[in-house]
Amino acid sequence: MVESTPNTETLDGFDRQLLSLLKVDSRRTGEQLAQEVGLSSAACLRRVQRLRKIGAIEREVAVVSPAFEPQGTTLIVLVTIDRHNPKRMDVLTERMLRQPEVKKIYWVTGEDDIVLIMNCASMEAFADFCERHFHERPVEGFETLVVLRDYSVDRS
Repeated sequence: MVESTPNTETLDGFDRQLLSLLKVDSRRTGEQLAQEVGLSSAACLRRVQRLRKIGAIEREVAVVSPAFEPQGTTLIVLVTIDRHNPKRMDVLTERMLRQPEVKKIYWVTGEDDIVLIMNCASMEAFADFCERHFHERPVEGFETLVVLRDYSVDRS
């Protein structure tokens, strides 16, 4: 259970070190953490439990190797929406959040309003997605960038 209203001021240097280490590898043992931060392994584990309880650690996930993921096409889609009705932005965002092809959504500044990071099984599947979602209001237009190579590096 998460305590109400997290207060980042309650985190000290050890807590911040632990968070930095866990962002890279959340499976580190108490002993491994202790060697890195200079506390006992029991103290590290108590602190990690507290960080979970206060909501500093929201969730822990598995990063699946691309070799084990179904291959598809990654696309970056820049979407422009009808700015005369801001409520439509919420409706579109909610609809996009329910689509399995959509991996990330960013509301951005500039000429475009939303950036979608998507993964589709094929370009044909993306064309079908476009017909279902981008040819009606509030979408006024969209531009697609196809990812040719992914050089992502997690620098958390």
